[in-house]
Amino acid sequence: MRNNKCLLIYILLTAVFLLSGTHKATAYGDYDFWIQTPTAWTQNTQGLSNDLKKQVISPDRNAFIEVYAAPGNNPGLQTIADHMEKGILNRGGAYFQNRINSRNIMQDNHPAIFREYSSFYNGNRLHAYAIFTYANGGAVVAIGVFAESFAQQYQNLVYQSINSLRFSPPSSATAGGNSPYGTSGNGCEQLVGKWKWFTGSEAQFYAGGRMPGNGNSWQCLDPARGVVKIIWSNGRWVDTLTLSADGRKVEGKNQIGNRVWGTKISGGSQSVPPPAVQNVPQQPRPKMNYARKIRGNLAASWRLAHGSLKAGTADSRGEWELSTVSGTTLRFTDPYKQGKQRYRVKILTKDNQLVEEVVVGMSEHITVSPGVYKIRLFSEGGYAGWRCEWH
Repeated sequence: MRNNKCLLIYILLTAVFLLSGTHKATAYGDYDFWIQTPTAWTQNTQGLSNDLKKQVISPDRNAFIEVYAAPGNNPGLQTIADHMEKGILNRGGAYFQNRINSRNIMQDNHPAIFREYSSFYNGNRLHAYAIFTYANGGAVVAIGVFAESFAQQYQNLVYQSINSLRFSPPSSATAGGNSPYGTSGNGCEQLVGKWKWFTGSEAQFYAGGRMPGNGNSWQCLDPARGVVKIIWSNGRWVDTLTLSADGRKVEGKNQIGNRVWGTKISGGSQSVPPPAVQNVPQQPRPKMNYARKIRGNLAASWRLAHGSLKAGTADSRGEWELSTVSGTTLRFTDPYKQGKQRYRVKILTKDNQLVEEVVVGMSEHITVSPGVYKIRLFSEGGYAGWRCEWH
């Protein structure tokens, strides 16, 4: 990755406490904070702004983790998250260009916002995770960034590190061990992989809280104890489960108290990257933004494309072309907002290399780097209206 040092953009906030990378608490005033970082990474202590309390960089400089903090009254999580995000963007920080998702979580029993981003910088696609929270009298933001071409190596290290953020001393049960964080314990990352579910079906879990299927996701509630929450179909079923010590079994209850369990079939924290992280071939940066129709019952203009598909007819397929000079997140939806229909989206480069493919029920998003793309749509049976918006 070229010019990684330029990615280390120092931003807003002021702070009076340090977030320690070890289990030994370092307290300033009334604050105690802990975060675990990969032991082989370099800790940068030179030229940090007052608000940047910790920065560690991978040996090859293709990933880094930063923690910012500031004491003061709580303005609200949304304000903290939006203010920090805007501050980074205003100062040229590339890694917050395209927000992929944002959700409310609990971080060590404190309300928090988790956000995920994709971006394009200096010829490289980047991926970032961020946790925004308020605890012990101050705002705290943990950010992890890695080059998407190195996702297999760094994605889960970065994700696990920022999710280890704590506001009370870590349990002594997690001290020591041989993990890349200097800790043992079961950890939420052991959920990643393929599982045999109690229903007889198979369930797949990706790093970063991703799962196949519309409206499915998972969250880490307690990395030290391996407690996870699994959300199915936008909350139709919600399971709260605990991983076994060896990470091969998971068991708990759903929201109505029924027992839920699963047994791991295959996969691990490094073996299954989420679909949003791909080594997509880089394209020449186009000179202008545009969207135009190629075929089918559709209309396409900049920021909006829409149409309909009907299986068994000449309108069963549609295709349009997108040219974008910057990283762009496309949001495909069911315009009827019912989620009762399905249509397939394939995004290809100009020379027909597949970038990503999804099936859309209620909504899905795809982030692309600068380039010119063919976007094809197919009916998954019957009639389907479709809509795509971007900003």
